Formats: sequence, structure tokens, C-alpha cells
Amino acid sequence: MLNLDKIDKPASLAEIAYETLRESILTFKLVPGTIYNEASVAGDLGLSRTPVREALLRLSARGLITVLPRRGFELVRYTRRDVEEIFELRRLIETAVLRKITPKMTDSETAALEAELVVQHAAAAEDDAFTFMESDRAFHNLLCDYAENYRLMNIAENYQDLCHLMGTKALTSGGRMAEAIAEHEVIVDAVRGKDPEKAARSMHDHLEKIRMAVLESF
Repeated sequence: MLNLDKIDKPASLAEIAYETLRESILTFKLVPGTIYNEASVAGDLGLSRTPVREALLRLSARGLITVLPRRGFELVRYTRRDVEEIFELRRLIETAVLRKITPKMTDSETAALEAELVVQHAAAAEDDAFTFMESDRAFHNLLCDYAENYRLMNIAENYQDLCHLMGTKALTSGGRMAEAIAEHEVIVDAVRGKDPEKAARSMHDHLEKIRMAVLESF
């Protein structure tokens, strides 16, 4: 038998369809309130309906779309209750994370957070809400990742895309991007100072301001 390394398999068509549709949702290329036909979407992507159907089922499970039997699908219509429930969950998880990780944060871990602040400042200067939200996601994911809890990270990832959709609209009004950066800087200062209660309190205040901005954007 030959001792050869296995060739990495390319991404499946279903995975390609999923990533393409997910990005289209998060960048608002797909419009809320519009019903999309599965066959038409498959044609636009140049794929058969089978991988597209698999991608749609995955997007539905992630809470990004609603499948309408015999009609197609539409982007999820989140409610005020959805906002309240998601931000209640975020406050519980992310404040607990900061209490856990702040005493043991390393200089390199703090530097990674500061690098995201640089990205956010640049995005705000360009009024680039999508790049800002991607960096915001990375900032919060870094904190959860430092907790070294796989199940916690899975929960956080499950609500991130919906928070992206909610937050992008809220960012476009009232100078919210600059405010969010300032709130992130307070969190990083508390982490750098090894003050877990201040870090947790700063995260609580930050998430509460996001919640209020999202509700005001309805």
C-alpha cells in the first residue's frame, strides 16, 4: 500500500450554497419581507435544488429564515420578544464570561481585543456597518473563546447571526458605532486592569445599550 497523504476534499455544494446565502442575508442582499423561490435561488446560484434545499434547512435551523411550504422562504421576522430573550441570554452569558476570564487574561489576549478596536475605528470612519458588525462579533467571540468552554461557545455562535441582523440596522442611526467602540474600550480597560466586576458591569451596560438601540430601530 502506498503511504500517501489524503487530498483535502473541496467544500460540498450544500456548504457553498449555505455560505453564499448566509452572506447574502447578513449583507441584506436578500430583502426582509420578500418570499424567495427555491428553484429560482438554485438557478441564480447555478446549482441543483438538492444542495440549495440542504442549505435552506440549515439556515432555518439557525433561525435566519422561515421556510414556507410550497411557497419558498423568507428572512426571519424577529419580534420585540425575540430581542428581549436574546439579550437576556447574552447578559447572563457574557457577564459571567468576563468574571471568569478577567483575572487570568494574558497580554496577548488583551492585544487581540485591542486589534479589533482598531478595525472598528476604521469601519466607523468609513461608515461600514457590515465590517463593524463582523469585528464586533469577533470581539465578543474572543471573550467567549477565552472562557475555554466549548458548549458556551456553541450557544454564543447560535445567536450571533441574529444579533448581526438586529444590530446592523441599529448601528445606522444616532452615532451608535462610535458609542459601541467607546463601550468596548471600557470593557478592555477593565480587563487590562484585572477588575472582573468592573468588566462584567461594563459588559452588562454595553449589552443593555445595544438592546435599547435595537428596540428603537423597530
